Amino acid sequence: MIALILILTVTWMALQSSFTLADLIVGLLVSLAIVAMARNFLSIPFVNTDLYPQQRDRTFVRLALKWVAFIGFALWSILKANIDMARIVLFRRVADIRPGIIAIPLDVKSDAGITVLANLITLTPGTVSLDVATDRRTIYIHCIDVRDADAIRNDIKQQFERRVMELLP
Repeated sequence: MIALILILTVTWMALQSSFTLADLIVGLLVSLAIVAMARNFLSIPFVNTDLYPQQRDRTFVRLALKWVAFIGFALWSILKANIDMARIVLFRRVADIRPGIIAIPLDVKSDAGITVLANLITLTPGTVSLDVATDRRTIYIHCIDVRDADAIRNDIKQQFERRVMELLP
């Protein structure tokens, strides 16, 4: 838990672009508030923590590290997609770009998981989540350039949905 608070505090200070004592104190207070509010949400027990109270903190840290890894993956995916979009805009003719809508079957079942997946797809340049079917088994996305719909579908399922399901099945 202390590691998460420190990571959030450093992130706060980096976002403020200031490393003063006042920013450190405010960052600590904000981090403590976030951890206090999210503790029940993030601390899904993998073992019976009543029988093994020492496991409770390890479970929380493990899950927090998974979230940090997921956020790092999301940022990396957004960066790669920005580079791909720049290539499309700068070096491709408009006639060669093939936009399209792709239906992707969903394995993730929770509302939170579907929401995180849809937001991750939308945050990635070149793709936008359009709709989730009423039975919540299919998500429809718009891609700026669809050369191979199956490759895009597999990429989203293997890269994005798999990681979301590790956190929010």
